[in-house]
Amino acid sequence: MSAAVNSQLASRHVPVLYLVEMQFTTGTLRYTTWTHNLEWNGHNWLGLGSLLSVSAVTEAERLQYPPMELGLSIANSAHLALALGQAHTYRGRPVTLYRCVLDDELRAIGDPEVAWAGLMDQVRLKTGNGEDDAGAVVLRCEMPGKDRRGPQSLRMNNAQHQARFPGDTFFSRVEQLNGQPTTWLSKKFQRQD
Repeated sequence: MSAAVNSQLASRHVPVLYLVEMQFTTGTLRYTTWTHNLEWNGHNWLGLGSLLSVSAVTEAERLQYPPMELGLSIANSAHLALALGQAHTYRGRPVTLYRCVLDDELRAIGDPEVAWAGLMDQVRLKTGNGEDDAGAVVLRCEMPGKDRRGPQSLRMNNAQHQARFPGDTFFSRVEQLNGQPTTWLSKKFQRQD
């Protein structure tokens, strides 16, 4: 991050603008938390209440992959169709969340940066609980490479290993490799002639 962004983040009041790109099988939707439409990166990002909320973007240790939730306007019929439609149109499809820090006069400081990237997983309807909350279509997104069995099913992870053997780096790259699987052998090597 730039020095201007870091200094703004250190201040008491930090206005933040989010942009989200969701790649459905039927097309790509781009929304922003801003009050009006924005042009960025060659695309039009729809504002005006299409993207109602973005859950906290957190990082965790010990092979935990916290999900992120996006609240979409329930008044939009496309969002309602998403919640009631087929899961194959969104499940396992990419979603990218960009964050743009604004100055005190609500001007962007630099270009938006990727704050979170993952895959769309589940959709649910959240009903309103009064006048303050009108309800939303909540899209739950997960990190790619997440082991659905959870870290408790693993025999040992780096944090457990460090507690028993401080300084040993045997498990230090397990979390990184779990999220980024690679092919070990080339197809040419595997081919038997």
